[in-house]
Amino acid sequence: MLRLLPLVFALLLVSFMFYNPAKVALNNPARNASMGGPPDGQQSDYKLEDVLAATGNFDPNPTEAVFNNQKVAYPKQQLAQVLQNQTNQETAVLGTTNAAGEEKWIEVDLDKQMATAWEGNKNVHQHLISSGLWNSTRRGTFFIWYKTRSQSMKGGSQELGTYYNLPNVPNNMFFDGERALHGAYWHNNFGHVISHGCVNEPLGDAAWMFDWAGPVVPPGTNALRADASNPGTRVWVH
Repeated sequence: MLRLLPLVFALLLVSFMFYNPAKVALNNPARNASMGGPPDGQQSDYKLEDVLAATGNFDPNPTEAVFNNQKVAYPKQQLAQVLQNQTNQETAVLGTTNAAGEEKWIEVDLDKQMATAWEGNKNVHQHLISSGLWNSTRRGTFFIWYKTRSQSMKGGSQELGTYYNLPNVPNNMFFDGERALHGAYWHNNFGHVISHGCVNEPLGDAAWMFDWAGPVVPPGTNALRADASNPGTRVWVH
């Protein structure tokens, strides 16, 4: 038995050398849950299935929002009221064309950090945006395929300082998989890249664009997928 003591001490010494309390704390599910982060502390990405699982309804339960590991102002009551007003109003939107039959399309200029709503060759609305910093906003021509009036978004990494948990993101227009044009209440840094791949818009501009673009979401409906009878507006990102 005594002959085994040196081996036991050697094993204990090696275990101590490789023990990393910071790493153990990071991977502690209870600790991470208390911080509002993903339970395992690892990378969690906002995925396409998260988009499709959303109903577009306002979630009254969350009380705070987190962006890049920091708690941010969460205007819960304002978001709920705006959503209620939008849901109940009748709109005169004609989908992907205007009354004159001209195409309605959206231009997203990544160099200028600008979004423009066009009807034919006429600029009808323009505003600053914030595109992808932590993940790229892809260039190309897309079509809005899904719209939700409200959507919770969670992703990023606590370890890298990019974790976000944003309830009730308003006026989402998904055009490239899980990438969307949507309102952003957690920053006012429009004109500069800051997002995780989506196109962030000021709240008022996002609401205007949502009502203007196709597919048309009728009153009382909070989520809608584009189809042949109600197509999505073209989005050109360059």
